[in-house]
Amino acid sequence: MTLGRRKLLLIGSGAVCAHALGCGGDSPQLSPVIDAGNEADVATGTLRAVPRKGVAIGRDARGIYAVSLICTHAGCDMSQDGAVSSGSIQCFCHGSVFDGQGNVLRGPARDPLPHLVVTADASGELTIHGDQTTAADTRLGT
Repeated sequence: MTLGRRKLLLIGSGAVCAHALGCGGDSPQLSPVIDAGNEADVATGTLRAVPRKGVAIGRDARGIYAVSLICTHAGCDMSQDGAVSSGSIQCFCHGSVFDGQGNVLRGPARDPLPHLVVTADASGELTIHGDQTTAADTRLGT
């Protein structure tokens, strides 16, 4: 079977569009050190994206936690192409939905979002360590 010019252009255009929408290619890499504000500004029962950093910071009854916002399906950065709340994390690229803890509620994603190590300095300034994953039940006690 040979590919005609028209079919080749359609395939190539589809690949370019898919890449522009965040499909395929390399997933964004998280910075190893991400400033996440002060612990006093993270209210219990909240989860918010750290703008343009690919992570979210939240607090529940057990403490402060961080979760990656890089979709486990195709690597879309949901801090830019998604919606984040304590109840759900939605990926606008392909429709995956996660709960506020990063567990998959609706695919196409199959794997949960990784949790990341969070530390605080003496003044309560939070740092998310984008290169260090941790168990989903790990919290920074406050």
